[in-house]
Amino acid sequence: MVPSALRRRLWERSPPPPAPPPASAPPRPPFAFAPRRLRLGPHHPLLEDGDVQRHLYLREALTGRAEEVERPRVSEFCCHISGCSQVFDTLEGYEHHYNTLHRNVCSFCRRSFPSGHLLDIHISEWHDSLFQIMAEKQNMYKCLVEGCAEKFKSSQDRKDHLATVHLYPSDFRFDRPKKAK
Repeated sequence: MVPSALRRRLWERSPPPPAPPPASAPPRPPFAFAPRRLRLGPHHPLLEDGDVQRHLYLREALTGRAEEVERPRVSEFCCHISGCSQVFDTLEGYEHHYNTLHRNVCSFCRRSFPSGHLLDIHISEWHDSLFQIMAEKQNMYKCLVEGCAEKFKSSQDRKDHLATVHLYPSDFRFDRPKKAK
């Protein structure tokens, strides 16, 4: 229930009803929104429920540490990829090893990449013979950040973009330069 004083103030502030739009104008939205900043104190009733949830979460985080489950150990086994002799005693360790070293591997040069996006860029730039021809005519060097659609004329332009826009360190080693033939 809204107090009568508040209802009166809201009624006084409400804008007059809009005039009907001319027939040629597009229809107007049914309401107008004007954002206003509200400053609520830390003990405001609106924030009480969230504070209770935070308290319960922190209590669970502190008491739940002692209840951590130990990973089951199995007999030692080796990585199944030929040439790799890494030995594991947990499935979690093997999965981490496989995902970081064997999941995104270039079939041409056997280099490993942290994501499929970087692997695709590597294959097109290093192993696609048409790439260099196309790069002379249009921007072909894709940004290394997944989700960024920018393309550049050279790998140096891309490096500058990564350092300025995505805040990579300027001395970051982005790729090995191609060897001159």
